[in-house]
Amino acid sequence: MSALDNRTPARSRFVASMAHFIFIILIFILPEVVMAIAMPHRRGFALFPGFYVKTLFYIAAFYLNYFIIVDRTLGQPHGNRRIIRFVVYNVFIVVTALLCSYIVSWLLSPSGPKPHAENDLCRHVLKSASFLLRDGVMMILSIGLAVALRLSAKWKDLETQRQELLAEQRSTELDNLKSQLNPHFLFNTLNTIYALVDISPEDAKKAVHRLSALLRYMLYEDESNVSLAQEASFIEDYVSLMRLRLTGREVKVDIDLGDSGDAELPPLLFIPLVENAFKYGTSATDSTPVEISLRVADGSICCRTSNSFIPRPADSPANTASGIGLANLRRRLVLLYAGKASLRTTTDGNIYTATLILPLHK
Repeated sequence: MSALDNRTPARSRFVASMAHFIFIILIFILPEVVMAIAMPHRRGFALFPGFYVKTLFYIAAFYLNYFIIVDRTLGQPHGNRRIIRFVVYNVFIVVTALLCSYIVSWLLSPSGPKPHAENDLCRHVLKSASFLLRDGVMMILSIGLAVALRLSAKWKDLETQRQELLAEQRSTELDNLKSQLNPHFLFNTLNTIYALVDISPEDAKKAVHRLSALLRYMLYEDESNVSLAQEASFIEDYVSLMRLRLTGREVKVDIDLGDSGDAELPPLLFIPLVENAFKYGTSATDSTPVEISLRVADGSICCRTSNSFIPRPADSPANTASGIGLANLRRRLVLLYAGKASLRTTTDGNIYTATLILPLHK
């Protein structure tokens, strides 16, 4: 985990804490703002206990929803009853809070409870109703703010979990594809060494030595990215190994990295093309050279292989192992580059060409 990843949760907690702090401060300041608007000519600071009692009810409604009600109702994944329960709980909270705050405010008013004249009863009822409506709206706004903050926090947590799960699945699939590549590579190379044992035991020994170096790179360079220079060196070593077997076949290798040798890329993306060029392009019936090119130009890395191609007869049995290298490569490109890389294969007469283009990242 990077330092940025470590800072992100702490930053999120800080933002959430500040949001709660500002909410509480505003709720406590609001009564003074209301009184300043209602009584613009008052002098100095006057304490109105009833207003602050209502403020405590606003805060209680907010945090009851934020910590309990939303999680147990709207926060549940399924069920229509969750909305009904949410409404019932909050109607009960609003009605109870309004009645309690009205009674407490009335008891704590400076003049205390007193009877009203009959002719003032209607005006008193209307005034009380307007206060209750105002307080009800404030209570609903507090509940709405709690719902918005809690659901947004839950959505962010779920999205983070989803992204982590996707990343883990992606990493697992890439590891599986790479583990399939290693036996595929080893199988092809061992076939080469097997052919050398009878022809030239000394060359077979050299081939085993080169194979050990190649396997060391594949097994122990277990990094998400390697340098382009390392990959180019791996290709050159593999070609040297193939040349031990194909003494009569011309192999042309053109590698030009310019000043981009330190560019990073996932390991072992080019080797399936190089493997196939030797596997399918070295028939004894022709002498077409195997051509391998790795070049950097216009912000891209281009690996191109060219070899002879002998079409399979229509009545020949299908080989399920054929093409596994390219199939795995295509899947790796989708997972790693998401459409920013391309792999194209063409056939022109008896010449088969494969071209892999990757974006250059330094």
